[in-house]
Amino acid sequence: MEGQNIQALTPEHRHWVGMRIIKTVVAVFLCGLLAFLRDASGFYSMIAAVVCIQNSAGKTIESSINRMIGTLIGGVVGVLVVYSLDTLGVLYIALLRYAVLSVMLIPIIKLCLAIKKPGCAAMACIVFLCVTVNHSIGDTPAIYSIDRLFETLVGVALACGIDILLPYQPMPQPVQAEGTQPEPKEEREQAEAESSGGPEEEK
Repeated sequence: MEGQNIQALTPEHRHWVGMRIIKTVVAVFLCGLLAFLRDASGFYSMIAAVVCIQNSAGKTIESSINRMIGTLIGGVVGVLVVYSLDTLGVLYIALLRYAVLSVMLIPIIKLCLAIKKPGCAAMACIVFLCVTVNHSIGDTPAIYSIDRLFETLVGVALACGIDILLPYQPMPQPVQAEGTQPEPKEEREQAEAESSGGPEEEK
């Protein structure tokens, strides 16, 4: 269906770039600009901006909230787990650590479901793994988590700001071929029923 719609567009609209794409590009660039001015990495803020920008302002805000909650849950649990493993002396035993981290995803996901925020489960798991797997000797997990939370907040804030400031524009509608009439709804439904083998026979 999408292929047919693209073919039906006028030539000047076939390479049309939607506002969601434009907003994503602007938000990612601003994340990079702020990172450049702070002499920091804009990696996590850029990812947050890409994930948060949706096809409507409401969805963008909802995605941003889920990402912030997920980041907070994953960061806090990650810090607690790193300190716990360090105390037990198994933080740098790779195979054992990976086994523990994998099992810890269960309570993280269950927590997201318990607070009725299933949309933040994936983000919580990602941040948890970032904090725990990327941890190396000499790192302070609390500071690392705070940095990730701050970077995510920057990306979320820019995504929401750009989404509100730049208006959405609808995609151009397909052009009806000359000399053809749109198929009535009843005829279309009848044709779909016939193509699927028709209604089931009464027993």
